[in-house]
Amino acid sequence: MRHDSSFVTLERTSSRPRQGARVVAVAVIVDDAMSSIARRVVVFGGNGYVGSAIARALVGASESQSASTSTSTSVSAPSVKIVCASRSGAPPAWARGEAWVERAEWVRCDALDAAACEATTRDADAVVTAIGALPLPWMRAEDIVRLNGDTNVVPGRAAMMNGTKRLVVVGATIPPLAPGLASYARGKALAEAFARDEFASVDEGRSAVVLKPAAVSGTRRVGGGVSLPLSLVMDPARFFIRATGWSAALEHAPVPLENVARAAARAALDVECETFDRGFSVVSNSSLITEDYHHHL
Repeated sequence: MRHDSSFVTLERTSSRPRQGARVVAVAVIVDDAMSSIARRVVVFGGNGYVGSAIARALVGASESQSASTSTSTSVSAPSVKIVCASRSGAPPAWARGEAWVERAEWVRCDALDAAACEATTRDADAVVTAIGALPLPWMRAEDIVRLNGDTNVVPGRAAMMNGTKRLVVVGATIPPLAPGLASYARGKALAEAFARDEFASVDEGRSAVVLKPAAVSGTRRVGGGVSLPLSLVMDPARFFIRATGWSAALEHAPVPLENVARAAARAALDVECETFDRGFSVVSNSSLITEDYHHHL
């Protein structure tokens, strides 16, 4: 049964109604001192470029919450259990030994394996899916769709069956008429449609947030310890676009990796909807660039 609802694009000045989406009321019981955050968050793709940054932001936010509610002068344990799921079940090699890695739990889970996803998302208050594959020329169109769509939908559906209250999907903003991105865009659209039309539900008290970054600027680390400083190319372009004030171009400007991570972490922890609207929310690329999600954490 469908319900009247609101479709929200997270811009401070815009909120427009749309038929077919659903408004949800979220109620998760947590400690009185921490009523606005989740207890257990699972990040699919937690050892990837974007996923590891989200996991790091979640660990930092959790420790900050613990410190703010603790009366002890000693280091507080993280208030939220962060679980990073990936096919390897291991943290990225470049991050081993870093403090945030030790604060997270690393589990092996194929995002296309429904049974494994069901086991991994059990008891999760929030699930983040940050999985995707670049549309390389030698890949088949159906594989690109599956690796950007099903890899997010299968964990999301498992979380839904387990009673998870918040789903955060890292989607994408695709430039119009971009060559070779049709299958990539279709996969991302499938993940967004699932979050909007299936996960978000009034009756079950669930809500979903979809982040739609364009190109993500940062330092990408690959095998063998090689670092690719994408920001050297992308950041000047973003600075120029912001300086011009061209809002249409800002929607496709590169966004800093840290901004995406902080927004995703906030969305996962915000089960009381203090920052994000109830129901289904889309966070646009321009919002990811201009909003201060670090302040909200």
